[in-house]
Amino acid sequence: MAEEQVGDEEFLDIAREPARARALRSSLQRLAQGGGGEVVQEMAKEVLAGRVGLREAMQNSACREALSDRVRDGFRALEELPPDARHAAEDEGRRRLTTYQDEIDEERRQRGGAAREAGPRHDGRGWRLY
Repeated sequence: MAEEQVGDEEFLDIAREPARARALRSSLQRLAQGGGGEVVQEMAKEVLAGRVGLREAMQNSACREALSDRVRDGFRALEELPPDARHAAEDEGRRRLTTYQDEIDEERRQRGGAAREAGPRHDGRGWRLY
């Protein structure tokens, strides 16, 4: 039986946008399946299970170093692509974000809460702490 995972909302503070939060969670899911080596795989599993936050995991020097190596390799590979291939990869990334946002919008429509979830639940107006 698969372990329950945290949702996209867990990553909104880092990603700042729902589609980017979903992309981050999706990336962590790929890493949890073995896409980044043993240390990164274990870190991704722990974060997805909600046992540790991503920021907290990145305070661990072994996790930070292993993930930094993967990111550096990714940027290096991107830089080495011919311009046409790089632009195609960037376009694919934008398409993927659009697809994620479309999925999120549809999920909200199905729940009947698209307008309510668009902003914060509480704006704090009218409250006093004294």
